[in-house]
Amino acid sequence: MNITLYGAASEKIDEVYKKAAEALGREIARRGHTMVYGAGATGLMGAAARGITAENGSIIGVAPHFMRSLEPIYDRCTELIDTETMSQRKDLMEKLADAFVIVPGGIGTFDEFFQILTLKSLGRHNKPIVLYNVCNFWDNMLAVIGSDMFKGFIHSDVSDCIAVTESPVSTLDAIERLAGK
Repeated sequence: MNITLYGAASEKIDEVYKKAAEALGREIARRGHTMVYGAGATGLMGAAARGITAENGSIIGVAPHFMRSLEPIYDRCTELIDTETMSQRKDLMEKLADAFVIVPGGIGTFDEFFQILTLKSLGRHNKPIVLYNVCNFWDNMLAVIGSDMFKGFIHSDVSDCIAVTESPVSTLDAIERLAGK
């Protein structure tokens, strides 16, 4: 199964998040899945990729040409796909995915998460979406979504579109259960 991972590229974040992302990468590889991601060598993306590599797993990196001048690309991707734009990158990562896991991240990660969540809520895909809630990172975002559901801004069935997990094992268990694999 191809699991698309969205997450931070920043190196300024606490090591606890990097260790959690690396452990997730290891679990993905141990279970024989392929990680699809933004090809970054730094932050949580790089940590997850190193976890995959440590377990001899498979990685498909997808990056627009211009990203090479902004951040380092992981040089041990099994396959590296170049795109022209970020939109093409997001579209291809979505197309390649059988499931999505979102680790902590910033505005780029939020953008990717909300795009796939919106598409799922509109019935454009039925792929599992799992928030890996390392150190309760997603709690505030989930509270805003819950508040907006209560106020009627977000349809109540949106909460059924997301699974929230707190460990690599529970993350992969949720993905496999929701994907029926």
